[in-house]
Amino acid sequence: MAAGAPRVFVSHLSGIAVFDPNGDQVGRVRDIVALLTERRRLPAVLGLVVELISRRRVFLPMTRVTGVESGQVITTGVVNMRRFERRPNEHLVLGELLDRRVTLVETDEQVTVLDVGLQQLPARRDWEIDRLFVRKGRGGRA
Repeated sequence: MAAGAPRVFVSHLSGIAVFDPNGDQVGRVRDIVALLTERRRLPAVLGLVVELISRRRVFLPMTRVTGVESGQVITTGVVNMRRFERRPNEHLVLGELLDRRVTLVETDEQVTVLDVGLQQLPARRDWEIDRLFVRKGRGGRA
């Protein structure tokens, strides 16, 4: 990754407002959709699940996100109004990954996922999961 490439933590994205280029609120972030496959080195972030003002949840591709800053997401303004439906191999980061117990491959140690870092690829609008923040040990404090 290039130094200075934008990084966002999913715990900071939960519930933040999504705006169009004119500054009108489109909705709020409810989850992050990632593609987890064994072929990729790092999981790709496909987009956001955005809850519109009408309570409908729609998919917003990351390629339509122009900025993530100061507690807000800015889009190109183009939003497909079709209700969000998860596809095979897609995973919801907030709903499925946070607070989950996983095993570290290197040490076979059980850890709990506390947060996930997303990084934008240089010179593109693509994003990927590049960090997992974990707590070692079973429950309680690490």
